Order: sequence, then C-alpha cells, then structure tokens
Amino acid sequence: MQIISQAPIVQGTRVLVRYDLDVPVKKGEVLEKYRLETGLDTLNYIISKGAIPVICGHLGKPDGKAIKELSTLQFIPFFDKKLGKNTYEITENLRFDPREEENNLDFAKELISKTQTTLYINESFATSHRKHASIVAVTSLLPSFAGFRLVKEVETITSALTKPQKPLITIVGGAKIESKLPTINKFLEISDAVLLGGKIGIEWQATQKDFPKNLYLPTDYAKNKLDIGSLTIEGYTQIISTAKTIIWAGPLGVYTDKNYILGTKKIAQAIVNSKAFSLVGGGDTVTALNMLGLLDKVGFASTGGGAMLEFVSKGTLPGLEVLGYHG
Repeated sequence: MQIISQAPIVQGTRVLVRYDLDVPVKKGEVLEKYRLETGLDTLNYIISKGAIPVICGHLGKPDGKAIKELSTLQFIPFFDKKLGKNTYEITENLRFDPREEENNLDFAKELISKTQTTLYINESFATSHRKHASIVAVTSLLPSFAGFRLVKEVETITSALTKPQKPLITIVGGAKIESKLPTINKFLEISDAVLLGGKIGIEWQATQKDFPKNLYLPTDYAKNKLDIGSLTIEGYTQIISTAKTIIWAGPLGVYTDKNYILGTKKIAQAIVNSKAFSLVGGGDTVTALNMLGLLDKVGFASTGGGAMLEFVSKGTLPGLEVLGYHG
C-alpha cells in the first residue's frame, strides 16, 4: 500500500485529503471530536513540509442537495484552532453533489481542478468501504497515498484478527443483521466467544437456524427489548473477564436514551476493567464511549463502523485496493 511517507510532498504542494468529517454536530457545535482529531498527524505532516492540505469529506446524508446544517464549512473553527488559520483549506460537503456517491469521474476531475491539487491522501478509513468519487475515482487521476491513521487502522485491525492473544472475545451490537452476518460468521471462525446484543441478538434468534457453541445470545432484556437485561450483563461481564483480546462493534441497546444505556455502559466498563487489549469500532460505539467518558480507556478505537465490519469479513476495502492494498 502506498503510504504518505512515500508521497513527494514539497514546499507549495497542494494535497487533497479525504477526511472523516461525518461526526455529530448540533448548531455548529462539534459534539464528538475524536474522529476529527485522529487525522491531525497527517494534516500537520503536510503543513510541516510547507505544503497545503485541502480537506474534503462529507457530513450526514444530504442526498445530493445543499443543506446548511450539513455544511462542512462549520468545521473551520475546529481546524483553525488545531492547525492555525491560513495553513489549510476545506471544501464544501462532497455529498451536496449526487455525483460523489456515484463514483463519477467527471466529478473527481472537477474536485481536483477546483482545489488545484496534485496529490491525494486518503485519511478516511470510515468511508473506505464506499465506491465514491473521493475514495475511488480520484485515485485514477492523482498519485495517491494512505494517511498515517488509515495505515494504523489497517495494521491494528489486521493484527487483532490474525495474531490475537487468546482468548479472543468479540461483541457485536446494533441492528441490520443482514449486513453484519458475514462479519459475525468470520468472528465465529476465529473467536473463543461471540456475544450478540442490541437488535442483532433478537434478529439472530428470529432468522437464523444455527447456534454455534461459541455464540452467546441475550437471555433477558430491559423494557421493550431496547437494552440487554441484568442477567445478560452479568453473564457477558464474566466472559469478558477471561479475555486477552476483545473486539467490540456496536452498542448493546438504544444508548441515546438514558433508560436503555445500562447494557452498553456495563459492558464498556467490563472491557475497560479487563486486562485484555481492546479494539472497538463504529461511530455509535465511539460516541457511546465518549458519552460515558471511557473512550480514552480502550486500547484502540477504530473510526470505522461499516468499514471495519467489511474489512473483517473481506480482508480489504475498495478504498484500500486502489492504494495497492489487497489483504
């Protein structure tokens, strides 16, 4: 894989940086800065070379329309504070144009022309499973490289999957079992125990016929089945205490409601209190950990949700393949 340290970045080079800007924002206030902060090493590296990073990315799902609340220009105060004024540039939300999600080559050409960039850096692992213009098409037009954080994501996840200290315990929450089934099956192959929570646990019981010995499902739930129950928390906590490596993707209940955050909170505390190396992933998981004040207590928090799950099941991603990575 082509990496940033190999990029010919010199004084005056204008570098297009695909960044992860899809974070919770309310009335211009950034509610969760972790994902914005993970790529700062790459931006500072470019600036240290006397070059100019041109940050591009998306926020939310504007469906090809300009929506003021989803403007990426509202991140200017954040980057001014972290990088300094006039050291970088930032484009408007790429998804304001429907061609971004169509992987349209003409859109990629226009993006390069407007930004006057001559190099490309992918620093958005969380979007690298998408065949979008700023992830794939652009790499056919500019010399392209992986940013420091993107490399770290790939190396850390690969290590946890291929060289984990045993026992390896994996935890999968959230919803949409159809999209997570390949990942769960992969986890069942390599894990000593797979713990399901959230809507995933309910959906497995309703749709799947196989119940492998290393698969654990909730035995009880909180009201309306919107969180795992106390017996499940107790059982899962015991299993987690035996782990040497833990991989966690997806909250175990509707964590945004204080009535249904207990399961996620207790499992997060169990992970933090264990002596295991912990790898957690996904926007919701990171946001939940941030709310609980535990984000800096885990071993490694991946910025990718869907991207991490697809990487687990397939061993690569479209945005990595175009940089020369094939697992």
